[in-house]
Amino acid sequence: MLHALCRPLIKSGGGFAMKALVKTSQEAGIFEVKEVPTPKPDRGEVLVQVKAASLCYTDVAILNNKYKGRRPVPIPIIMGHEGAGVVSALGEGVDNVSVGDRVGLEVVYGCGSCINCLNGNSNMCANWRHIGITYNGIFAEYVVVPARAAHRLPDNVSFVDAACLEPISLTVRTMEQVKPIVGDTVAIFGPGAIGLFHLQAFKAAGAGQVIMIGIDQDVKRFEKAKELGADHIVNADKEDVVKRVRELTDGVGADIVVETASSPTVFPLAIEVAAARGRVSFFGLYPEATVSPLTITRSGLHIFGDVGSLPRYFVRAIRWVKYGKVRAKPLATRLFRLDEAKEALEASRMGEVAKVIFEL
Repeated sequence: MLHALCRPLIKSGGGFAMKALVKTSQEAGIFEVKEVPTPKPDRGEVLVQVKAASLCYTDVAILNNKYKGRRPVPIPIIMGHEGAGVVSALGEGVDNVSVGDRVGLEVVYGCGSCINCLNGNSNMCANWRHIGITYNGIFAEYVVVPARAAHRLPDNVSFVDAACLEPISLTVRTMEQVKPIVGDTVAIFGPGAIGLFHLQAFKAAGAGQVIMIGIDQDVKRFEKAKELGADHIVNADKEDVVKRVRELTDGVGADIVVETASSPTVFPLAIEVAAARGRVSFFGLYPEATVSPLTITRSGLHIFGDVGSLPRYFVRAIRWVKYGKVRAKPLATRLFRLDEAKEALEASRMGEVAKVIFEL
């Protein structure tokens, strides 16, 4: 029996074709929206009809050959790893979900037997499998995933919101690490989707003020940040970021700093705007950046780096969305079809939308 994580990337077996967004070439930027065979679930797997899927910075990096992962991305591959849908078929031995269930989908799976997995850190597994990165993804009408990755959704959670449970779960991870206290000052670099999810979470957690930092291209995203409760907007193309954050925090700096801008130039700024004993979380996937160990040491900073999600984060993310604490729908000012992928990618690149979501 071939498990989904090991099966060929484009495989028939479902008996009919489906539409999918496929990176078809090793050449940067090349993809097609095309008909491919629908997969069939093996034992312990489920076939999910995708209802909504969202675009991640990692997807763009993979498309443009800039992703630096634990192993090369196999080509061809159906892209995408953030999504939700309805269970369409069950493989043998599946009893945690039923056909017709509305589900959100986890995306990272460890081997289950290495020391990291046994310690509960499956996201650190050297042999991890990641939907849309190591095997076929969610930008398709149907996707096969391990049954344990399919989580039932509360009735009041829309597919658009559920499509972003994976990035919202990364925000859960940040909150567990930095442990916000009511009244903390927070600086967030990058008003993209991850930054805006963090903004909502910190406001819900009682932050004293949240400062959103971006650049000229983020003007529309700044507007969305204000709508979601940002207390201050700082444009790094027009202002001295460190000076402005210090002014807004009475010279103290931010208790918590979250870097979601994916730019190596932001790394030193995130360190510099942090208050003494500040907690700094990095999301950047760039391989190198300049940092001052002296600043970190003298300020007594707590720095967090991490990758991927864990089941407990995903489950908590569902609860956040259920109670309306963090939502994706306000970020999706326009929904796209798979056939509009080129337009969607350009809208994301130009900052015209905070979160690209495909509705299938």
